[in-house]
Amino acid sequence: MSSDEETEQISSWKGIPATLICINIYGPCKAYSAQVAHTATCRMMRQYLRRASSQLIGVCVYGTEGSNTSVLSIQTVEEIFPLSSPSVDAYNKLRKIDISKLKEAKEMTLSDVLWYCNKAFASCKKQLSTRTVIMLSRLDIPPVPTDVKPSLKRVADLVDSNIQINLINISESDYEVDPYYTNFLIQATKEDEVIIPKPISNHTELEQLMYMESHRNLAVARLSFEIGKDFAIGVGVYNLLKSYGDTQMKKSDLDSDTNAVLTSVNKTLKSKVGNNEEEMDVDEQDKTESRPVPLLQSELLYSLQYGDENIEFTAEEKKMLGNPFGPPTLKLLGFKPNSVMRKEKWYLKSNYFLFPSESIIEGSVVAFKALHQACTEMNKVAICVLCTRVNARPIIVALSPTSRPCGLNVDLGFDVIRIPFVENVRNIPIIEDDDDDEKISKTDKGIMKDILNQLKFDYKPDMFQNPKRQSLYNAIEAIALEDDDVEPFIDTTKPDAKRFEGLQDDLFYEVFGPFAITSRPLKNPASSSGGPESKKAKLSVSVDEELLKERLENNAIENYTVAQLKDILRYKEIPHLPAMTGMRKGELVDLVYKYC
Repeated sequence: MSSDEETEQISSWKGIPATLICINIYGPCKAYSAQVAHTATCRMMRQYLRRASSQLIGVCVYGTEGSNTSVLSIQTVEEIFPLSSPSVDAYNKLRKIDISKLKEAKEMTLSDVLWYCNKAFASCKKQLSTRTVIMLSRLDIPPVPTDVKPSLKRVADLVDSNIQINLINISESDYEVDPYYTNFLIQATKEDEVIIPKPISNHTELEQLMYMESHRNLAVARLSFEIGKDFAIGVGVYNLLKSYGDTQMKKSDLDSDTNAVLTSVNKTLKSKVGNNEEEMDVDEQDKTESRPVPLLQSELLYSLQYGDENIEFTAEEKKMLGNPFGPPTLKLLGFKPNSVMRKEKWYLKSNYFLFPSESIIEGSVVAFKALHQACTEMNKVAICVLCTRVNARPIIVALSPTSRPCGLNVDLGFDVIRIPFVENVRNIPIIEDDDDDEKISKTDKGIMKDILNQLKFDYKPDMFQNPKRQSLYNAIEAIALEDDDVEPFIDTTKPDAKRFEGLQDDLFYEVFGPFAITSRPLKNPASSSGGPESKKAKLSVSVDEELLKERLENNAIENYTVAQLKDILRYKEIPHLPAMTGMRKGELVDLVYKYC
């Protein structure tokens, strides 16, 4: 493969993802389903505005007629706003739409809305990496009989054009799905058997599902997986977990007078002295000596000082030096037993997920399934070298076969695990304790195990937010979107008292002691009272003399905690008592037996 072909192949994978959201208001959808879809779409737009996402979003309503605002002049589709980057104006326009006041169409035609989606993607002037259509509707309203075949034909045409079509079922109760939508999903997924989506009635769940569907096909890179000589398949590398950088608010510099967004532009100029072929006077030469003119990209040279000389090279040579590893690729090196994997030790960065891509090389799915089946049956992992971007440094990775990652409806794929260097892996040091006096009984171990199981939960990165910052952002967002009410914020950092209801108080007290702070009184330098009597009065609350006497007689001082043993020794005001900092529990027990 020549260098020109490689450059052309890499550029074809660039672009911006685009999503079209189509809301059905025909028939019974208008009463409930369209309202829920409208609310969920508004919430989704707010999420895009918060993240300052560059993904293109467009929203339209179909099953209507009358006040048509679509530039494509389709009578049954009304365009709320076209494919564009999320903006406050688009959100306000979507929010002000009253679904109940839109006029319904006389008949249901799905071929028009599918044709609109095709034209909307084709008329977009930006290069698109992925194109997704999300249709929000009930599934018991088929199109008119004359539109059944044309609509299914348009679904097949869109799928052949690499446009993903997702159908989301919205209803407050179960109902019988029309057989037309089974054929619709068969054409959209190109599978013989399909599962009808379950109805959704909650707008929050619908928002999450729409967000997931719009980001399902956003690949980090689309590569050619070189398995052997003259044999490769197309794959997509995906990041299933949202990185921390995606949650950061993007900042823009504004002009202090007009509040206009400031942009920076770099211009390369050169100083032109004049035309050497023409004879000029000295005065004319002085006038034209410092005249700057634009410098063409082809005239630009780079240099690097080596010794006493400047080594010059062109822009193409500089580009080749900046990328010595070649184009992005994934190359198979060999196989290793699955037992060499140490995921718990090798987790340095978030891993990727590998999935076949028919858009790069046709027939990749069949070869990908065969490789997945072979690795699963032989209990092997594939060792590969991965380079996801043009200027990225190649890394050594292991492909581990998996299915349904993170609970997604994906039958097969590979976990792309980064293999660290030896110096990046450290074993946890084991601290040996020679003190045999502090032995933990099986009862205490069982109690602690029950407590940990009671408090255990499935952690997700988006479960906890900064309450102070999030409250500030909600207030700023309400001002920007002209909302009367600020969206309430739930502080997820506060402990949940319901998780402690099932714990046994007596056993918890036996292991951890009382909840109150009794280990050491706070020093008050401004206190007027002093001396041994006041100190003994303060500490007498935390020391039960009858319990101490009983445990001394029964040789049960070990039942005290370390903090309580120190309080007892301070309470007795023992002269020349050695410092107790760093003492083990056994040493403190010996001191109590000795002085008490």
